[in-house]
Amino acid sequence: MVLNTRFRAGRKRVTPHEVYMRHRVIPAQWADFRALAGDPADETPGVRGIGAMTAATLLEGGLTLDELPRSGRLATGRARAVTDQFELARTWRDMIRLDAGLDPPRRPTGETSPQLPRPADVVEKLRLW
Repeated sequence: MVLNTRFRAGRKRVTPHEVYMRHRVIPAQWADFRALAGDPADETPGVRGIGAMTAATLLEGGLTLDELPRSGRLATGRARAVTDQFELARTWRDMIRLDAGLDPPRRPTGETSPQLPRPADVVEKLRLW
């Protein structure tokens, strides 16, 4: 389950089924999908010439980025671009992945953080307005 704060109230939770219906990949393929197609929200460029539809087609059936070279799906058409940029795609995939094994330097305390100033107030105080 993912929480998307950009969706309207009551639709913020995104289930694995909804991910599949919208993007034609399962959540476990998300980093591979975005490494291929790119992700403008994270400024990940993706593989030049590969869009969301092609990325989903390449990953169809649960394939991963690492399985694509042996799958035969990179032999024709636009998919050949993946071969040329494969190591870059793997780098982007690794950057996208969440590393749950990291030990955060701070633990949540349960206390409310102080309220941040309004951006307009910061801009005005810095005389950037």
